[in-house]
Amino acid sequence: RRPGHDAAAARGRRPTAASDMYGVVSDHADAWYVTTENAVLHVSAAGRVRRVATLEGVNLRGIAINPDDSALFVADMGGHQILQVEAATGAVTT
Repeated sequence: RRPGHDAAAARGRRPTAASDMYGVVSDHADAWYVTTENAVLHVSAAGRVRRVATLEGVNLRGIAINPDDSALFVADMGGHQILQVEAATGAVTT
């Protein structure tokens, strides 16, 4: 099963293709966080997809997670910076 496929289809949108994903990291709950070009998605162990954050004007690539799963660190290749995204709220800081 591809992350985003079922949720996107249910909303009548194009599924997220594997080629649209740039970074993937798992948490302690067997869920996954995925970066697309301008968004961070959470894919639960059950396959439910939730958009954690949408960032305009960025070019996201790699992703890492801190040891307690509360924060994600995302590489903005276009802005040459690392962004911190709070997993629970989607709040973004540099």
